[in-house]
Amino acid sequence: MKKILLCIATFFLVSCAEESKPYSIAMDRNWFSLALNGQEANLNGFINDLLLEITKEKKIYFEIIDNNFDELTLDLKKKKYDAILSPIEPYNFNKAKYDFSKDIIKTGFVLITSKKANYKSLNDMSNKHVGYISDTGSVIFLQKYADIFEEPYTSIPTMLDAIVNGNTEGAILSIIPAYKYVSDLYQNELKIIKPPLNDRAIRLITLKDQNQDLLNLFNASLAEMENNNKLEELKKKWSLPH
Repeated sequence: MKKILLCIATFFLVSCAEESKPYSIAMDRNWFSLALNGQEANLNGFINDLLLEITKEKKIYFEIIDNNFDELTLDLKKKKYDAILSPIEPYNFNKAKYDFSKDIIKTGFVLITSKKANYKSLNDMSNKHVGYISDTGSVIFLQKYADIFEEPYTSIPTMLDAIVNGNTEGAILSIIPAYKYVSDLYQNELKIIKPPLNDRAIRLITLKDQNQDLLNLFNASLAEMENNNKLEELKKKWSLPH
């Protein structure tokens, strides 16, 4: 595991050795479980800025530990760190083991359609063709609908061009790359249908009933950053969905 000490006081870097003990937070900076299509650096930049902002406002410090995706929860259970940043979903069986913060940023899948179309959800797409990117797991959303024609693709631009050209009526894509394409190259042709198709989001996660002080501070900071639009500003800075 690679450790990075993130420590800011007021407006300048200081030595954390003279401050209170930092909270240790682990994350997989490659985001192995997410289909980001090259947006890893943007997501990591956003998270770095988020933690720096919390450090500045709350005067708490974080030791950031890089770890592999498949070892994150294992080492959390061994108490090698206080918390993880992860897109693990808060299903009941996970809530029995972990406590979850408020959403930091949505990372689930969304439906994309033509800007002119009137579809509100997959429920409106009976007998329509909907594309998905192979090997991302997104086909699971289409398998719930026996009357939707599934169209696999290996390239995001090819899939989105198919909507523009009228060859398909929609597409399923992870929200972060979806936002990148729809807000830029396809801003005049395509739109993202909200809400996302699932509740996946990056959250701060701790062991159940442990480190509640960290979770409370983190949630309070997120709420403040939402109220003063700082969270939205950081997402805009890193070209992420907001």
